[in-house]
Amino acid sequence: MLELKQLTRVYDRDDIAPFMAVDNVDLSIMHGDFVSIIGRSGSGKSTMLNMIVGLLHPTSGKILINGTDLWSMNDKDMAKIRNLKIGYIPQGFSLLSNLTIMDNVRLPFCLAQREGNGIERAMNLLEEMRMQNLAEKYPAQLSGGEMRRVAIARALINNPEILIADEPTGDLDEETTKEVMKLFARVYCKGITILMVTHEYDITSYGNRVCTMSSGKLIENIAAR
Repeated sequence: MLELKQLTRVYDRDDIAPFMAVDNVDLSIMHGDFVSIIGRSGSGKSTMLNMIVGLLHPTSGKILINGTDLWSMNDKDMAKIRNLKIGYIPQGFSLLSNLTIMDNVRLPFCLAQREGNGIERAMNLLEEMRMQNLAEKYPAQLSGGEMRRVAIARALINNPEILIADEPTGDLDEETTKEVMKLFARVYCKGITILMVTHEYDITSYGNRVCTMSSGKLIENIAAR
């Protein structure tokens, strides 16, 4: 369902050689995969994800979603694909501070014309995340682990085909990390494809494929499959 072909991102820099953040990456992800990409900070993981979700234009190469080249689309069509097909959990805490937890979760639902207001769907997700009692609270009133669970619910509001997560446990303690990964496991068991980048090798055991990224290059660990 997701295919990267020779995906490359180069940053030009004054007076020094260009920096190749992502170096000719090839990757094919099938429906039902849970792919973990592990690598040190600065290895190119987040840059690659930002291209996949349409936030950063590749220097060269292709990103195909169900066979359609993402970056060949106009802005309107690309936004529609992102809204319908992709659930994205960015790195760090990304909730909007002026919105309640309920409104944070249902925000992507409201970005396209749909029937209803998304409240019932959002509440069902909050119940699944054991967060229904906090629906009318604001992000500043939540712990780090609670905010991460809200971000997962928000990413799932439109029933995406693929969930993409950038360091979802990077700033969480051990107990909260286990809690978040159990949520990912439940999502995966429901048939949603997952692409996750992390620097924590321990949590890659939740998936079925592991790749390593180093200096912009991606290599799959065949032994982990």
